[in-house]
Amino acid sequence: MDVCTQDGPGPLRFRGRPVGYLSHVAGRGGPAQVYRETVELAVAAEELGFASFWVAQHHAGALEGLLPSPLVLLGAVAERTSTIRLGTAVVAAALEDPRRLAEDAAVVDVLSGGRLELGVGAGADAAASAAFGRDHDRRHHDCERVVDVLCAELTGSWLVPAATGLRSRLWWATGSAAGVDAAADRGIGVLSGRPAHLPGTVEGLFRYRCAAADPRVALCRVVPAGEPGAAQLDRWAADPALPSATELVVQTGPAAAGFSAHLGTLRAVSAAVRSALAAGTVRP
Repeated sequence: MDVCTQDGPGPLRFRGRPVGYLSHVAGRGGPAQVYRETVELAVAAEELGFASFWVAQHHAGALEGLLPSPLVLLGAVAERTSTIRLGTAVVAAALEDPRRLAEDAAVVDVLSGGRLELGVGAGADAAASAAFGRDHDRRHHDCERVVDVLCAELTGSWLVPAATGLRSRLWWATGSAAGVDAAADRGIGVLSGRPAHLPGTVEGLFRYRCAAADPRVALCRVVPAGEPGAAQLDRWAADPALPSATELVVQTGPAAAGFSAHLGTLRAVSAAVRSALAAGTVRP
């Protein structure tokens, strides 16, 4: 599969924030094809200067997602890339054994040369909770418990291989006040895909930035397939949540759009940002 691209100099940044890409690893071509295409998208993202490449976890094909084991796929991506950071957005921590999660994450982090960004969340799929024998109503409590054990394991002496620095690359997908406060208390970054117009979004992220010792906020935003790059930049610049963000992560909508649509978004975003930088309309 030929996805050769011509990238500009330096990493991709929008108003000083590194730009990443998120794939839900969804599609209608079957898992094997979609997995191969996702690896190729990550390669293209690195060539185009994206700072990070994230994949989502979905069990039993929920929301057309085909990837129940994101760390396994990121291991394959690690072998085809060398600089781009590799993230999970997210692993449903409430369904995981925290020690096994720590072990799997540590292996991928070593394989990738310390490039893993481990994003976790409570999960929103009630059917998955039932399939794993978990109480969906307790998912936020269970997520917090797993996160606490995970943090301890990543810095403990028991873990082999050692995951040096991975504790500082944990992310928590949350939009609730309690979740934002919990992330700040633990020194964990926040992944936020919550629209800025919803009540409490902007205020919650600002409170997190003030409370966290080393705040990290990845703002996740959808780019409609085929949308012109200039429109994307205008929308991001006007986003009330942008001032709280330390990085921007974009994804193509709909998630099950074909490979060419995802690749088109990567190229359009890269070209638009670099053009704006060259014109001086967006600062590096």
